[in-house]
Amino acid sequence: MSQIFLSIINMSISASYIVLAVLLLRLLLKKAPKWITVVLWSIVAVRLVCPFSIESVLSLIPSAETVSPDIMMDRTPEINTGIPILNQAINPVISGSFTPDPGTSANPLQLWIPTFAVIWIVGMVALLIYTVISYAKVKRKIGTAVLIRDNIYQSENVVSPFVLGIIKPKIYLPFNMNDKDMEHVVAHETAHIRRKDHLWKPLGFLLLTLHWFNPLMWLGYVLLCRDIELACDEKVIKELDHDARADYSQALLTCSVNRRMIAACPLAFGEVGVKDRVKSVLSYKKPAFWIIIVAIVACIAVAVCFLTNPKDEKTEPNDDLKVYIDCQIAERFRSDESEGRACCLDWEVLGKEQHDSTTTLYMWVLYEEYSYNGRELKLERGVHIPTVITVKKENGQYKLVEYWEAKDGSYYAPSIKEKFPRYLHSNALDSQRYVKKQSERCLQMALDYFRIGY
Repeated sequence: MSQIFLSIINMSISASYIVLAVLLLRLLLKKAPKWITVVLWSIVAVRLVCPFSIESVLSLIPSAETVSPDIMMDRTPEINTGIPILNQAINPVISGSFTPDPGTSANPLQLWIPTFAVIWIVGMVALLIYTVISYAKVKRKIGTAVLIRDNIYQSENVVSPFVLGIIKPKIYLPFNMNDKDMEHVVAHETAHIRRKDHLWKPLGFLLLTLHWFNPLMWLGYVLLCRDIELACDEKVIKELDHDARADYSQALLTCSVNRRMIAACPLAFGEVGVKDRVKSVLSYKKPAFWIIIVAIVACIAVAVCFLTNPKDEKTEPNDDLKVYIDCQIAERFRSDESEGRACCLDWEVLGKEQHDSTTTLYMWVLYEEYSYNGRELKLERGVHIPTVITVKKENGQYKLVEYWEAKDGSYYAPSIKEKFPRYLHSNALDSQRYVKKQSERCLQMALDYFRIGY
């Protein structure tokens, strides 16, 4: 459950960047069609439910995994926001608060994160119970509603029009409406149903239930409901003349009285943000074609930049550099005794720094030598050690600048912390995180070398 909770945390953080982008675009695209903003909120929804994404150099998400799934096992817990200033401000606090004491092996986060996961589940259950209870109350109040025609009902307990239902949505109206107001209200609620808005609000609330701990998601949900209403108003009024729009605005004001019952139910679709909607209706002008094009391009840009993850370049040195690093490691560890053995090496890059023609790789290096007597494959020696290799490219050729290894014994951890960037300390100190997979790869190299199993 803790791993699922951490995945939700990372998805919520990534979606928060899109919420901020949408908030900015809502200000910049005020003259664009209102449905554009609803499309932007749908991009937030995709990010909230999608646990994976393709990588892209165009991504504006600073970090696809702010909280590592292994943070509970790290000796020095840290997060990686993808923003160095934030990392430098937050990580000392996290490390200082949750680094295990020298005499203990347990990371305090092994207790705290499961506790937070339980709180998260309790919050979700509470919101779901609230939804069921509020829906039941609304259904009870409209139990005596009278059918007018099609899917339109009137009830003495309804004080403001709303749509209720997901599979077969129904429109509920109060009894005290005049014919003119009713005409506009029915047109508006019917537009909601045609646009499938009765599905989008419950879906939005379901996502809010999943990410209830994130304040930006609450803000996004409130604004989504308002933007859906504005888009629906626009759909209805774009064919009306000025006088008809004034009547439509009057109908909005009439229906805005005492909406508390409907606003409290996430599955009921009532009128919200009436003041802004009236202003929008009265000032409506058909958007220019170029504004529509710009708005569509903005939606595409947001999708490309925020539905993709930043490309992880730290594990992608080019092929020439890989060969050069292999040669440096082999030269470091090979000896006269290595003759006739399968000399296998594997390295896992933890971080990469690039300065002009100089490249520094921070990594875990594994070097193993195997012998084979025709019956038994034997590991003769092996080394697994945090390593930093700095190379410089001159005239198309790589040149070794520095080959650094962590000091053995009591100086091991201090030397790593001195040489590796702070955000890599936990990974550079956690041998068990990498050694198993690296050993498996080296063993396969040895099997291939001696053609065992062919």
